[in-house]
Amino acid sequence: MDLFSKKDPAASYPINEDATLQATKVIYIKSGSEFGLSVFVTDVTDNFDGELDRLIGSGSESKLLIEKAKDAALKKPAMLEFHRSGRLSSNFTVKDTSNAVIAELSGPLLSLGRWTLGFVADSPHSDHDILVRPAGMMSRADEFVKDSIPYYWDILDGRKLCKLYKVMDGKRVEIAHFLGENARARDGVLLLDGEQLDEVVAELAAFKD
Repeated sequence: MDLFSKKDPAASYPINEDATLQATKVIYIKSGSEFGLSVFVTDVTDNFDGELDRLIGSGSESKLLIEKAKDAALKKPAMLEFHRSGRLSSNFTVKDTSNAVIAELSGPLLSLGRWTLGFVADSPHSDHDILVRPAGMMSRADEFVKDSIPYYWDILDGRKLCKLYKVMDGKRVEIAHFLGENARARDGVLLLDGEQLDEVVAELAAFKD
């Protein structure tokens, strides 16, 4: 199988150490529990005006960011809802604030870590489905391709810290962080450079683990 034989493609692209994350979006993802039926995605960007750069980091700063985003999300309507029909299902329907289905997220149990992000016809978010999969047998990253551009999720500390890189000019440039409440949680904060990737695509790809 190609998963077990392919080399880690992320290693072909060195990280651009001069390019730092320029976050324009702060998104809080709330699942409630591992077996909950619904997941809610809330944009809390306007609650971080003027202090986002200070809070982007690790340790206590990350904890403060997560707590502030979590509190802000309680006071705002969710912009997306992921819903599945049963607790053991790994297929989610994604609806927006008008209750319209905009995408589907599917990861069958025997798919070996592969998830498909499916989009409705004429979607403004992507004009093709996206496959997210492990980058290789020895890789800690997941990969996907959108509009012929490779992206890599580097999983650094379970789900407590993940970094999303976009390949630009032959190098990986960091365009998002996911800061999880703990190493196994889907709950957490997505910090995204919305100029570099559609936010719905980023949210689906961040959630799929």
